[in-house]
Amino acid sequence: MKDPVFLREKEKYEKIWNRDIYRLNSPGSNSLPSFLTEIAERISPGDSIIDFGCGTGVCSLSLLEKGLNVSLVDIAANCLDEKIAALTHIIPDRISFVEAALWDLPESLRKSDWIYCIDVLEHLPTQKVIESLEEMSGKTKKGGALQVFLADEGMGFMIGETLHLTIRPLDWWIKQISSFWSIEKIEELIAETRYCIYVGAPYKRSL
Repeated sequence: MKDPVFLREKEKYEKIWNRDIYRLNSPGSNSLPSFLTEIAERISPGDSIIDFGCGTGVCSLSLLEKGLNVSLVDIAANCLDEKIAALTHIIPDRISFVEAALWDLPESLRKSDWIYCIDVLEHLPTQKVIESLEEMSGKTKKGGALQVFLADEGMGFMIGETLHLTIRPLDWWIKQISSFWSIEKIEELIAETRYCIYVGAPYKRSL
């Protein structure tokens, strides 16, 4: 039997991704140039990356151009842009899509050199945040970026839902994230509202 939280969140996001206006803005695309600059000297040919909460998946175009192999993960089966969905069939060895909740990632999703999770964590039910961070850290090799938005953007009104379920101060997020990764840099993108947290390799798990 599926987790009722998973079913509720999946239904919510499949509704919102049916709204064309929700597809217009991509925080992941906005932050991608800075991310690629940050890791430029550490990328090796054939490196892999997981885009957690990928949404339309449009970031994958730039990631593929950089020679990265891309795994896209999202809870909503209908989130991908049509051209990105097509690429998962045309070049499946370079780009793939996994429908999953961040707190319950499948074993088939292999560890990746890099992770990218932009304006997604605040969407998680608060009781699933720690599980999600633990799951994501278990899929990380070298490091990546976790971006958080500390307010409600209000887009959920279109479907009568609240999308940002975990609105917490930056210090709270730093505490949670630093339990699993070393934090290398924190970049303030919008004063007191949006922050990109660059992380290194995850801490080794005790047996």
